[in-house]
Amino acid sequence: MGSQDHSSVIQRMAQAARDGFDSRQMSPAKALRLALARAADALFGLGLTVATVEQRRVPLADVGRTLGDDGLLVLLEGGGGARGALCLDSQILAGLIEVQTTGAVRPGMARPRVATRTDAAMVAPLIDAILAEFDSLLAEDPQTHPPRHFGYGDLVEDLRGLALLLVAPDFDLLRLTVDLGPGSKTGRLDLLLPVVPPPARTPSGKTASTKAATPAHLEEVVTKAPVVLDAVMAQLRLPLRDVLALKPGDLLPIPREALSETQLIGTRGHVVAAAQLGQMNGWRALRLISGGAMPLPDTPDAEPAPAPSSPRKGTDLVPLSGPDQSREPA
Repeated sequence: MGSQDHSSVIQRMAQAARDGFDSRQMSPAKALRLALARAADALFGLGLTVATVEQRRVPLADVGRTLGDDGLLVLLEGGGGARGALCLDSQILAGLIEVQTTGAVRPGMARPRVATRTDAAMVAPLIDAILAEFDSLLAEDPQTHPPRHFGYGDLVEDLRGLALLLVAPDFDLLRLTVDLGPGSKTGRLDLLLPVVPPPARTPSGKTASTKAATPAHLEEVVTKAPVVLDAVMAQLRLPLRDVLALKPGDLLPIPREALSETQLIGTRGHVVAAAQLGQMNGWRALRLISGGAMPLPDTPDAEPAPAPSSPRKGTDLVPLSGPDQSREPA
């Protein structure tokens, strides 16, 4: 495949990403972000900012390892006996209690504690308002996002008890990182909803069904095949003893220009495109700067690159690639 073909594939992928994140389209993550902000303002006059949004699919077996174990854990009940869950960590829970009892969110970290039924009763109206607004925002496309009609069900003591109450095999997890007030507290909200199966379609006939299941051209298969790309900000070379000595809280020096010199790396280690890190609609995003594909890496039987003439010091952190490899860490 030539570089022009590579560029064409990248352009189609970028267009698909732009279509998915178009501000005119209402995704579940965006709907939850707006629903939380509107409900908090309407009920408590609380201004908040959603810093990050995450959406992924979680099987029932992994629910206990995915949700947090502190704060308030609530069972949600929906139409047709469906069940979901909502988790407010200790910081969001404390902020919501403070704004209702004192009129403002107090700055500083709240002490983690076990949530009570009084806590649940005080935030239940907010939960119901969030879920109602969530359905309302997604009502623009009922075929893709049918209304779920979820509401507050009951307080759940722990994740083990929640796993026994949930019945669906897979769930969509929507996770928001939220700043309450003018930076007074930062916490996390997790919304867990059962996956809605796609609507069943009645085949018009055996011939039509067979034809639809078989692509007419190889191009249809190739252009729709999944592609895995890694966004690499910077590459560092560390001695093994330094890697083994790393512990939580240690910092690695990354050049400031790494944000604007991010590279998309293919599965074989070759550079596919240059990109720039940023955000869009609360999501981490990449802006493609160039789509010219770099050469593929050498085959395994190629002659290995010669070793450096003089080994570097064990404490040096050196980028694997770049025009200036002699830069000292900041």
